[in-house]
Parts: sequence; C-alpha cells; structure tokens
Amino acid sequence: MAVDIRIVRAGQMYRYYLRETVVGDGRRPARTPLRAAQEQAGVPVGRWMGRGLAALGLAPDEEVTEAQLRNLFGERGRHPYADRIEADRLAQGASPTEAYRAGALGRRVTVHRSRTAQDSPTRVTPSRG
Repeated sequence: MAVDIRIVRAGQMYRYYLRETVVGDGRRPARTPLRAAQEQAGVPVGRWMGRGLAALGLAPDEEVTEAQLRNLFGERGRHPYADRIEADRLAQGASPTEAYRAGALGRRVTVHRSRTAQDSPTRVTPSRG
C-alpha cells in the first residue's frame, strides 16, 4: 500500500479538494471544469445535504459548485454564496467592508499547538479582532 502525504496550508484547502478529493482521489487535469473532471473520473457531483442548509439559504440536493467550495474552504470560511451576498449588500449601499463581512461565516480562529515532547490535543481559540 502506498500513502501520499501532502502539506495543506491554511487558505489552500479548497485547492486540495478541487484538484484531488472531489474527483475521486485522482488528479484533476489542469483547466478542466470541475463538472467535466468529475464525469471523466466517474464521480458523482457533490450535493449539499444536512440540517443546517436552510440557515445558509441552500437547498437539499443542490449541486456544490467550484465557486462555493472556493468561498467555503479558500477564504477563511465564507458563505458559499458570499459573492452574491456581497454584491447585494453593495447594491443596497453598504460599504465594501460591511458587504465583505456579510459573507463571512462564524469567527476566525487561531490554532495553538503544544510543542512538548508529549502528545497533547490542539487547542482552537477564537481570535480577537
């Protein structure tokens, strides 16, 4: 059995998902649209599911798009429709900062790792600011 280990840095998780995971742990060919790569790999398209969808304005079984993955995993946890939310807020007269914040989900967190010789759990604490 071969194991491939990759370093995934903060803000780059969506690239990992888009290049490998959403195409069945294969390699997505460069410049190939997500849907086409999934069809070539024989992988069904991603579908939104779960109890919290209504709170996000998502419908069960709605197709997960590349832009939604980029927002959710690539930009510090932005709403899947952050682009649409931001455009709507700007059209309503909100400032760019207010419009950007409207598309955010939750709060930014900072990860603290113990550097002792013993294994200890990773702590996640909300950042201030």
